[in-house]
Amino acid sequence: MNLQYGTIFKYPRRGFKYFLSFLYPVIIKIYPLPKIMSIPDTIDKLITDGCSICRFGDGELLYLAEKRSLPFQKQNSRLRQYFKDILVSDYDHILIGLPVGYYSLKNLKPSSRLNWRAIISWTYPTVNNYLKKDKIYYNASMTRLYMDYQDRSHSQIWFKKIMCLWQDRDIILVEGEKSRLGIGNNLFEKAKSIKRIIGPAHDAFDQFDSILTFSKTQSKNALYLIAMGPTAKPLAFELALTGRQAIDIGNLDIEYEWFLRKAKEKIKINGKYVNEVKGGRNVIDIHDDNYKKQIIAKFLNEA
Repeated sequence: MNLQYGTIFKYPRRGFKYFLSFLYPVIIKIYPLPKIMSIPDTIDKLITDGCSICRFGDGELLYLAEKRSLPFQKQNSRLRQYFKDILVSDYDHILIGLPVGYYSLKNLKPSSRLNWRAIISWTYPTVNNYLKKDKIYYNASMTRLYMDYQDRSHSQIWFKKIMCLWQDRDIILVEGEKSRLGIGNNLFEKAKSIKRIIGPAHDAFDQFDSILTFSKTQSKNALYLIAMGPTAKPLAFELALTGRQAIDIGNLDIEYEWFLRKAKEKIKINGKYVNEVKGGRNVIDIHDDNYKKQIIAKFLNEA
């Protein structure tokens, strides 16, 4: 784990965030932000046109800009090259998402606004070099529908909208070990059927080729929903190239759990991996026969 994520740097990090936030207006004037569609427009595009999407969050952009290892994914030159290629790719049926901070800071909580002003100031001068200037990007935060907003009155509408993606469809969840998407809630109750392919919680890219090869043996008509950190980007991209619809679904299930609980801040969810919360990576086992029956393959790294 990188030292910069440790508690010893908590207060220096916060001070540096305020400094970077002060630079934000200058940075976006020198480096104008790309054109990004709204969250509702992004979801509508996926539903109406059957598109796939690869979403880039702050972690992936740091991974690219700084060659920084993340707590759950070590640096890998092949993965970084995938990021570069995907960001400038030009396929009508494969959308590329950039996060909400690149779209607008309106209605974000003060802490989220501070984070995005700092992140953009720090990384965008480099990230800008990897973006296509005339390309329309979509909203990567289409899976972040609740926690970061001041006014959350839209959340229920957006969750209902995104659930239309898998209504009456066979879905294949490609997820990290202990993510357990939809377990304990009704997120996927409208799906026709559910199968699961399980990959590692950490350094999932080590199993990328195996997961991709196996996924290609499954139905082309199924909807592939992928929650596997940075590895979800190349997986969604490669599956989309085969004619499958693949959605990098990220933290949608955890956001939905927070929404159902009306949580005011990010909290642990028992039985599920929550990377963004202290202690959230220590996950208890569950005993759910239906969940176990849905698993059709596992590709895990050796301990």
